[in-house]
Amino acid sequence: MGPSGTGLDADERRGYHVGVRALPLALLLVLPASAEPPGRPALRTRARLDALPVEARAELRKLYFRYVDVVSQRLDQGWKEGVLTEAVIEDVDEPFQPARLLAASVQKRQQEVSSLEKTLAKAPPDAPEHAATLRRLNAKKSDLKAAETKLGREKGLCRDWSDMIWSEITTLNPSYWAVEDRRRQARPFHTGAVLCASQEDDSHPACLVFDPWEEGKPEVFAFEAWDSHDLGGKIPADYFLHVLPEKAP
Repeated sequence: MGPSGTGLDADERRGYHVGVRALPLALLLVLPASAEPPGRPALRTRARLDALPVEARAELRKLYFRYVDVVSQRLDQGWKEGVLTEAVIEDVDEPFQPARLLAASVQKRQQEVSSLEKTLAKAPPDAPEHAATLRRLNAKKSDLKAAETKLGREKGLCRDWSDMIWSEITTLNPSYWAVEDRRRQARPFHTGAVLCASQEDDSHPACLVFDPWEEGKPEVFAFEAWDSHDLGGKIPADYFLHVLPEKAP
């Protein structure tokens, strides 16, 4: 459906205008065209995006494509969509850790074990440091086993997704976008990776949420609707695939 007959004002209809570019077939298969037009919150956000400098819009396209890639990678690694658990409630004795940090903990313990094994191999069995190194090695092996057990839990909690996406997008060092792993204000508890255009003179910045949790797809939402848990905030993939410039002139 086109802009006509939607009952929306001119500013809200700006997001409908599309310039088509050729894209890899594989990506089009992953991200099919949306079946329904965006709601008012999505159109308001798209209008703000359209008003951004071309450099900011081109960078957003780059960030979005990284988002698509990392969601696909995690699904291939066995992550699930819509995973729910009470484990996300913080515990003062053992704070909840998202999957990314659990994996980092396992990697750190593996490196520690490897280092101690090399040290032990160099120490003569009758040397004083041999017994001490062996004790440290056995302790680190126990730590590694515990870390691997934690990492073995089902992955796909909203905090797994939001933390991972925040980390991946941050590594790109965006110049025009501020990225934050943020908790939604409305209940039920939920988190997402929030991107806001960095504009000092804008009291209403363009803010998006990269949130694949519900369906395991790289979906994007207008922040205002996502934060209040309202409908009409989903921004169709077509906007990121066809409307955003591939690069700044």
